[in-house]
Amino acid sequence: MSALIATDLAKAYRRYHKPIDSLKEMLFRRQYHEKFWALNGVSFRCEPGEVLGVVGDNGAGKSSLLKLLAGTMQPTQGELQINGRVSAILELGSGFHPDFTGLENIHLGCAMLGLSAEQIAEKVDEIIDFSELANFIDQPVKTYSSGMFVRLAFSVVTSVDPDILVVDEALSVGDQHFQKKSMDRMMAFKDQGKALVFCSHSLYHVKELCQRAIWLDKGVVRAQGDSGDVIDQYNDHVRMQNRMSVAKPVATERVTKDNKSPLTAYLTAATLLDSLQEEGGIAYYHTGDSFQVQVLAQKQSSLTIEDIHIGIIIKRNDGVQCFGVSTVLDDVALFMTGDDENELGVVYEIPELSLLSGRYTLEIWLIDTTSAHVYDSMKSCCEFKVRHSGTEVGVSYIKHQWSAPV
Repeated sequence: MSALIATDLAKAYRRYHKPIDSLKEMLFRRQYHEKFWALNGVSFRCEPGEVLGVVGDNGAGKSSLLKLLAGTMQPTQGELQINGRVSAILELGSGFHPDFTGLENIHLGCAMLGLSAEQIAEKVDEIIDFSELANFIDQPVKTYSSGMFVRLAFSVVTSVDPDILVVDEALSVGDQHFQKKSMDRMMAFKDQGKALVFCSHSLYHVKELCQRAIWLDKGVVRAQGDSGDVIDQYNDHVRMQNRMSVAKPVATERVTKDNKSPLTAYLTAATLLDSLQEEGGIAYYHTGDSFQVQVLAQKQSSLTIEDIHIGIIIKRNDGVQCFGVSTVLDDVALFMTGDDENELGVVYEIPELSLLSGRYTLEIWLIDTTSAHVYDSMKSCCEFKVRHSGTEVGVSYIKHQWSAPV
């Protein structure tokens, strides 16, 4: 039996243009608001013993979803089936009374989670112990730092042995020692067959801790499935956003032989060879695969084959140049591709592609022996994706080893 089943969940908020409009709506029985759908059509499952990650930009609907899971809000539409007791740590210090002491808030928090007075009395010492706040437990929580708030809140919500634990980004406020302690406790819950929903902007932690993830974007699920695949897609999206915030993305463009400025040589084709194909026709590779692109060109008879060279740059979709090389640098001549000595080409091959997960394109340049004169170019062509199953970070995988210190 699944721990959580969400079916077409939707949550709408009323958005008023002026504060007084809510009062006018109540008095005159007329609508003065417009609906804002923070979530729309969200469906997923979370199984016992599974850690489900939730990622997305600010304003994507993550907090609304977690509040629905925690039971602090009800959905506008859809169905949410929860099998077991839910505990949640959401907004910092939520559910705590600022004027109550830490001890009083322990009693209050446990009572709100459904524990009896006897059960609370049995757990108080354990909660104080885990929070490491014994020296401050009789102080009002309004005097606590944000890290102390988190310690107390996490200690309370995890003390009730929940079947489902919902954890928001608030956990990142704690210090490194307590974060490690908290992670260990969450993993212990997982090993006991409890379900966890973990929402974080730390994509490394989501990829490392979660078997599956969902990516929310403007209230809808853009992707869900294996956490590595979802994080890779979300990273592609973030990099494209970063690029667009600086400059408009470069569309595929090239100079052709029909341009008013006559060329003495021009590119005729660039084709990725032996690639896998995603839905939509985009080529994709795994880190370590062989990568080949065939580039064809045409020259006018006035040029010799030694005057024509090809340069290739691999660019990530945020504009980062990952690698660039040319036949000039490698002292390689182009090849004739047929009986016509003016038809030239070359296959550029990377035996083991070292790029990590991302979305990439090629820039291809037809240049002379000085590399200064450009006959023709193709920009943002041969789009492809790379997927990497590990959790290493960066642009490319660098072979390495570990050894004992000398």
